[in-house]
Amino acid sequence: MAIQAPPLRTPLARDVTANRLSKANPYWFVAAVFILAVNVCFLVFYVFVEYRHLFHSDSAVKVLIAREIVVSHDFFPPDWYYGNNDLMVLFGHLFALPAMIFLPAGFTVHAISGVVTSILVLHSIWLATGLSPIGRTQRTLITASMAAGISGLLAENLYGQASYGTILYISLYSIYFLIKLMRARSTTKVVLWTVLLGALIAASFWTNPQRGIVTIGMPLIAAALWSLYRTGIHQGGVTRASWLGVVISICTGMGGGTLLYGATIAHVNNVSRDTSAVQWLPYDKIVSNLAVLGKEALIIFGGLPPGGSGLLSLAGLYGALRLIVAVMLLSLIVRSVATSGGKPGDEFRPLAVYGSVALLSVCLLQLATTIPNLTDPTNSSRYLVPSFVMMAIVALATPLDTRQRPIGSIAVAVIFAGLLTSAYPAFVRSDVQSRVHWDQQVSRATDWPSLAAYLQDNGLHYGYATYWNAGLLSVLSDEHVLVRQVTLDGELPMPMHFLSSNRWYRPDAWTGETFLLLTQDEANGVDWGRLTELGSPVTRKLQFGNLGIFVFGENIAAKVPGWDPQFNQAVTFHANAHALTQVGSLQERGDGKALVAPPQSQGALYYGPYVNVAPGAYRLTFDLEANGKPATVVRIDAASSPGGTVLAEKELTESHGPQQLLFSIDRTSTMEFRVWALGNGEVAFKSVTIQRAEP
Repeated sequence: MAIQAPPLRTPLARDVTANRLSKANPYWFVAAVFILAVNVCFLVFYVFVEYRHLFHSDSAVKVLIAREIVVSHDFFPPDWYYGNNDLMVLFGHLFALPAMIFLPAGFTVHAISGVVTSILVLHSIWLATGLSPIGRTQRTLITASMAAGISGLLAENLYGQASYGTILYISLYSIYFLIKLMRARSTTKVVLWTVLLGALIAASFWTNPQRGIVTIGMPLIAAALWSLYRTGIHQGGVTRASWLGVVISICTGMGGGTLLYGATIAHVNNVSRDTSAVQWLPYDKIVSNLAVLGKEALIIFGGLPPGGSGLLSLAGLYGALRLIVAVMLLSLIVRSVATSGGKPGDEFRPLAVYGSVALLSVCLLQLATTIPNLTDPTNSSRYLVPSFVMMAIVALATPLDTRQRPIGSIAVAVIFAGLLTSAYPAFVRSDVQSRVHWDQQVSRATDWPSLAAYLQDNGLHYGYATYWNAGLLSVLSDEHVLVRQVTLDGELPMPMHFLSSNRWYRPDAWTGETFLLLTQDEANGVDWGRLTELGSPVTRKLQFGNLGIFVFGENIAAKVPGWDPQFNQAVTFHANAHALTQVGSLQERGDGKALVAPPQSQGALYYGPYVNVAPGAYRLTFDLEANGKPATVVRIDAASSPGGTVLAEKELTESHGPQQLLFSIDRTSTMEFRVWALGNGEVAFKSVTIQRAEP
């Protein structure tokens, strides 16, 4: 049944100049469509071809997790380690999954996902500009400007890696659904827009409620409250049914998404940063960060001056043009934020309010907290991308009036000229730091596709490397060479449990030769003698550019302790110079070495090795020699860290060989296996072995 209510106040009349631009002279619209088509072609070329040269391991994540979903048949793979409390719900991997029915988890799948994300970004921009009282020509020009990429950094974050493109289209769709809901005049439409808005909010909060409240929650609530304040609930404003739908969608979306997040994060692996380390900055630091914020804004819109370029050179002249365009656009954005309250009848104002709150919130975090690393403005500027782009859309959607606002109209025209022609520099000549390379093609220190081919030619298909040298090789090689990320914090390579899968580090993940791909500095930190002692000597060494390729005869995951968190094969941790002890000394005992505590010593003879252990039941076997009868001489235990929660323990009056201890855990935990000398006799510890217990 229709909800009877008079229509909303009549929107602002479309500007005469804008109407003339889009209707009186249809050739302007045809020209705008042509420019949009050209820029979209550049965009597709960038996603499928050019981005291959800029591809990195962060970009590879969406393809890697899509592969894990396919393998595990679980949308939240049990072996996957999420990072920074972010669950991947509405993310680019959704669009990679269908393509993997026909294709390997390679770069083509990534490009298909990127194109779908790009379409959603441009479609959401088109819908958002339709809320403004401008003609179709200006709407097309705004969409074409955003399709041009604008800068290398913006292209990377919207269309390349595309993580912030996802945030942008979610934001624009959210405010569009909100406005459509507030304008709805029938029960069917109220229900439709309520469900769509609630589902979108729920997906955002399911991903990460803390991030969702800043990027979606607060801006959306502010836009809704502004509309309530300006129009009210009366015959000329928003109907009660629509407002009820707004309340229901926001409350159920935020609440339901948060509950889903809590239920999901409790059953997956997650590596998060220590939020207690986040602090407010002192006043002087906040003031100095203002200059950094200005630099970030120029980087985003491609206006950072090309230092060292000749004033009248091509790079210098183009840099000057982009600086002028960026400064003018930022000036319009500041004005749009200042006037975001607008007039009651303007239906475009909720988007301005939404974008202003989002931008001011992120700027506050950038300026006044330790969350971003402003020592690297290029990297930290990505957090500003969605809100800056939203406010750029608001600024460019101002109706053109050359008679009453000639300066503003000329400024918009100059900005359009700079942005619409930015596709070639942004997509072909720029790097991800927005530096334009006119004299040469953007190149990389390592030719990764050639390296993948070199590894295959040498019969190598499975290996390990540090994060930035790992995931991208797996994707660029179409899974012909799988390289898994490891850390080198100690003297042995260890699995990097961050945006990775436990499955990668199990001995049965690969049979045959494996390799370590390392720079010289990384290789200098590895204890190669220790690897040889563990049964993993280097059988041959290859070199590709500045990267050394250290080849092993078998999978080192089967030899290096602590790699397989399920411990399906027994892993032994020996007493050696690297073993952790408080009261012991390393001595020769029989056919090997042992940590020995003198008779009167009390304390931890052995502790560690701080390895990740997956849920399940396990058997520990301690090789001990001790005799303290009749007093208790030694205690052995298994404890989870941090906290030292003891899961199993046993006290002994004597030991002349293996001593077993059973324990079980219900979630992945960092474990230590400890031997305590109690001061009632000499204790010698030789080794501890862990293996999954038979069910």
